[in-house]
Amino acid sequence: MNWQERMEASIDYIERNLGSNLDYGRIAASANCSLFHFLRMFEVVAGVTVGEYVRRRRLSLAALALSAGGESDRVRVIDLAAEAGYDSPDAFAKAFKREFGITPSEAREGGAKLRIWLRIGFSVVLKGDVPMEYRIEKKGAIAMTGLPLRANCTDGANLREIPAFWGECIAKGHMDALERAMPENSKLGVMGVCANDMDAKTQTFTYLIAIERPETEAARARLPSACVDFVVPEASWAIFPSRGPMLASIQALWQRIYSDWFPNSDYEHAGGHELEVYSEGDMQAADYYCEVWIPVKRTA
Repeated sequence: MNWQERMEASIDYIERNLGSNLDYGRIAASANCSLFHFLRMFEVVAGVTVGEYVRRRRLSLAALALSAGGESDRVRVIDLAAEAGYDSPDAFAKAFKREFGITPSEAREGGAKLRIWLRIGFSVVLKGDVPMEYRIEKKGAIAMTGLPLRANCTDGANLREIPAFWGECIAKGHMDALERAMPENSKLGVMGVCANDMDAKTQTFTYLIAIERPETEAARARLPSACVDFVVPEASWAIFPSRGPMLASIQALWQRIYSDWFPNSDYEHAGGHELEVYSEGDMQAADYYCEVWIPVKRTA
């Protein structure tokens, strides 16, 4: 399947199972993607998280059922609440009111105005106005150590949690400690690592502020105590340069990678860790340079 067919397959799966407990791992599998890759891809190209899309569609179907039912075949609110994934009619009614501005009872009345969310569709738009610079490099396994954070993808919480984690590590002096412990021959510097360990139920993954693993015990003694060792497996990397002040430049690059490059390239995500490789210098400078590394493989 190509990119568009994969995303449409995921929507087909979601729509068929809106009335049951959705398994995010199975949604990703229907698109032939890892969960981590799928959640990131979906949010960028759809403009909403998978969870938000599911919530909106369930409430929209409930609204249609309420407005379509006559006096003799009125659907029960308690049944709609269960189908929409809410524990109680009260929780459902509150969510319904927030979404549509009216209560479920008011939606039953003739003439109620409802703006519902329709099934989403995907299309590939070829964009040639701004070229995407990248290179493909094959690298062996990389032994690393770093400070971990369990980040949450729900409603984009990770976009707030990760910058806050960096600020906390800088304030505690952990960044200086990592830089002092870095191997002398390291060419990668300090990195941000998104680990490929997404939990389907909680939608959380491990993020690490990391360096290549120190080679001597003396260097390891300089590490913050919370550091953990891990290995980034051998991979072919699509490497994208980012130029400009952090965070805006690199977040814009991530969006272009997922919305423009992947759909129009001959590569797909290989399912491994993703890296942000930072250079020395003023991160707020107009010419600050860093790179995004994504493990890829050729599409079949």
